[in-house]
Amino acid sequence: MNLRLCFENKAGVNIDEAAVFRHYAENYLNGFDVNWAGTISIPHHDTNTSPMEPLWQYVIPDASSAARDYLIEYLDRNPMAGYFVHVYEVASGTGDQKIH
Repeated sequence: MNLRLCFENKAGVNIDEAAVFRHYAENYLNGFDVNWAGTISIPHHDTNTSPMEPLWQYVIPDASSAARDYLIEYLDRNPMAGYFVHVYEVASGTGDQKIH
Protein backbone atom coordinates (compact mmCIF):
# COMPACT_ATOMS: atom_id res chain seq x y z
CA MET A 1 0.00 0.00 0.00
CA ASN A 2 1.00 3.62 -0.45
CA LEU A 3 0.42 6.25 2.21
CA ARG A 4 -0.31 9.89 1.40
CA LEU A 5 0.49 12.46 4.12
CA CYS A 6 -1.19 15.85 3.69
CA PHE A 7 -0.20 18.84 5.83
CA GLU A 8 -2.90 21.41 6.59
CA ASN A 9 -1.62 24.58 8.22
CA LYS A 10 -3.22 25.74 11.45
CA ALA A 11 -4.45 29.32 11.89
CA GLY A 12 -1.64 31.85 11.71
CA VAL A 13 0.83 29.43 10.08
CA ASN A 14 1.62 29.70 6.42
CA ILE A 15 4.85 28.47 4.90
CA ASP A 16 4.38 29.27 1.23
CA GLU A 17 7.91 28.38 0.12
CA ALA A 18 8.25 24.70 -0.82
CA ALA A 19 11.94 24.46 0.10
CA VAL A 20 11.31 25.82 3.60
CA PHE A 21 8.38 23.48 4.21
CA ARG A 22 10.33 20.49 2.84
CA HIS A 23 13.18 21.18 5.28
CA TYR A 24 10.73 21.38 8.19
CA ALA A 25 8.69 18.31 7.21
CA GLU A 26 11.66 16.11 6.31
CA ASN A 27 13.20 16.79 9.72
CA TYR A 28 9.86 15.96 11.36
CA LEU A 29 9.54 12.74 9.31
CA ASN A 30 13.18 11.71 9.69
CA GLY A 31 13.36 7.92 9.75
CA PHE A 32 10.38 7.40 7.44
CA ASP A 33 10.97 6.66 3.75
CA VAL A 34 9.00 9.62 2.35
CA ASN A 35 8.88 11.13 -1.12
CA TRP A 36 7.98 14.77 -1.76
CA ALA A 37 4.80 15.02 -3.82
CA GLY A 38 4.09 18.76 -4.09
CA THR A 39 0.58 19.93 -3.26
CA ILE A 40 -2.88 18.42 -3.32
CA SER A 41 -6.44 19.42 -2.42
CA ILE A 42 -8.34 17.08 -0.13
CA PRO A 43 -12.10 16.89 0.43
CA HIS A 44 -13.35 19.87 2.41
CA HIS A 45 -15.05 17.59 4.98
CA ASP A 46 -11.59 16.16 5.83
CA THR A 47 -10.04 19.53 6.69
CA ASN A 48 -9.97 21.23 10.08
CA THR A 49 -9.90 24.83 8.83
CA SER A 50 -12.38 26.55 6.56
CA PRO A 51 -10.29 27.67 3.57
CA MET A 52 -9.97 25.12 0.79
CA GLU A 53 -6.30 25.56 0.04
CA PRO A 54 -3.87 23.07 -1.49
CA LEU A 55 -1.96 21.12 1.14
CA TRP A 56 1.68 20.05 1.07
CA GLN A 57 2.00 16.32 0.61
CA TYR A 58 4.42 13.43 0.94
CA VAL A 59 3.99 9.82 -0.14
CA ILE A 60 5.36 6.67 1.49
CA PRO A 61 5.45 4.11 -1.33
CA ASP A 62 4.95 0.40 -0.68
CA ALA A 63 4.49 0.89 3.07
CA SER A 64 4.10 -2.17 5.24
CA SER A 65 1.33 -2.48 7.81
CA ALA A 66 3.96 -2.07 10.53
CA ALA A 67 5.20 1.18 8.96
CA ARG A 68 1.61 2.46 8.72
CA ASP A 69 0.90 1.61 12.35
CA TYR A 70 4.17 3.18 13.54
CA LEU A 71 3.48 6.34 11.52
CA ILE A 72 0.04 6.77 13.11
CA GLU A 73 1.49 6.18 16.58
CA TYR A 74 4.30 8.68 15.86
CA LEU A 75 1.85 11.36 14.68
CA ASP A 76 -0.33 10.90 17.78
CA ARG A 77 2.64 10.96 20.16
CA ASN A 78 4.51 13.78 18.43
CA PRO A 79 2.12 16.24 16.71
CA MET A 80 3.71 18.55 14.15
CA ALA A 81 3.72 22.14 15.39
CA GLY A 82 1.56 24.37 13.23
CA TYR A 83 0.02 21.62 11.08
CA PHE A 84 -2.73 19.04 11.05
CA VAL A 85 -1.43 15.87 9.37
CA HIS A 86 -3.96 13.88 7.35
CA VAL A 87 -2.99 10.36 6.31
CA TYR A 88 -4.63 8.41 3.51
CA GLU A 89 -4.10 4.77 2.66
CA VAL A 90 -3.95 4.26 -1.09
CA ALA A 91 -4.55 0.65 -2.13
CA SER A 92 -4.54 -0.53 -5.72
CA GLY A 93 -8.01 -0.53 -7.26
CA THR A 94 -9.67 1.45 -4.47
CA GLY A 95 -9.98 5.10 -3.60
CA ASP A 96 -7.94 6.81 -0.94
CA GLN A 97 -9.14 5.96 2.56
CA LYS A 98 -8.45 8.45 5.37
CA ILE A 99 -6.81 6.65 8.31
CA HIS A 100 -5.66 9.64 10.43
